[in-house]
Amino acid sequence: MNKKVLAAGLLLVAPLVWVLAEGFGHDPSHIPSPLLGKAAPGFNLPVLDGDGKNLSLADLRGKPTFINFWATWCDTCGYEHPLLLRLARTYAGRVNFVGIAYLDKEDNLRKWLTSHGGQAFPTLIDVGTSAAVAYGVGRLPESYLLDKEGVIQHKVFGAVDYGDMVRRIEELL
Repeated sequence: MNKKVLAAGLLLVAPLVWVLAEGFGHDPSHIPSPLLGKAAPGFNLPVLDGDGKNLSLADLRGKPTFINFWATWCDTCGYEHPLLLRLARTYAGRVNFVGIAYLDKEDNLRKWLTSHGGQAFPTLIDVGTSAAVAYGVGRLPESYLLDKEGVIQHKVFGAVDYGDMVRRIEELL
């Protein structure tokens, strides 16, 4: 009789365990981007300390481009920044890197960058959050990897994984 009870219990518990494992294995806030495989939304934004210069997405065509939305008030952005500096230095001249500051002040950005290792790529000011809205940014940091034609190939919610990003960049080179 105990074997029958055990077998019946397993038949009931096994599907429940599977359903829970599937649910806990996914980030409920992760929504696949409808932009994947499509041309990235254009932007033309002021460069922090760029003496009034703007940088547009069109200026970056011809090389893979990594776009990172971030802010000084984002704790995860502080963790991620050294990884982005390392990636940008590793791929200097072969991949464009751009940071887009979201809902932040220029003075805060300058101080934060100085205290977090500086810049290895331009920081753009998302005036009116137009770029973040166009990209559908939901939380920070959020990053996009574009191929040399400007098509979005990958989106990262949260901090990037260095090894994963190296692999994805190498695939585009």
